[in-house]
Amino acid sequence: MEYIHQSLGEDNKITTISGYYTVDDEKLIKYQGKDILCVIGLGIIDSSCCGVGGCRYAMVPGYVRHWKKKTIKGQYVSEVDPVIDEKSKIAIKKILMEEEVVTQINFW
Repeated sequence: MEYIHQSLGEDNKITTISGYYTVDDEKLIKYQGKDILCVIGLGIIDSSCCGVGGCRYAMVPGYVRHWKKKTIKGQYVSEVDPVIDEKSKIAIKKILMEEEVVTQINFW
């Protein structure tokens, strides 16, 4: 699968119907001798009819096959293999919870 790297930080927020989210950091974590791409960001709900809120999140596209292999419209693209093994997902979540302040971790 291809992951298109997004610009980082508040200045590059992505607007949604009820708020916005930002990608604040991309990091590679080692797991079983492989690099796993983790994207850390902030989701804000500030224009919803149901109230306001937010959360820090981590998204895990997967194991890096090729790092920033090419560009599309000026943005880097990496090839990743999704994490499908449940035991690996649990272990990766544990690593992220110890290293980052996140309330939500999602895998592709």
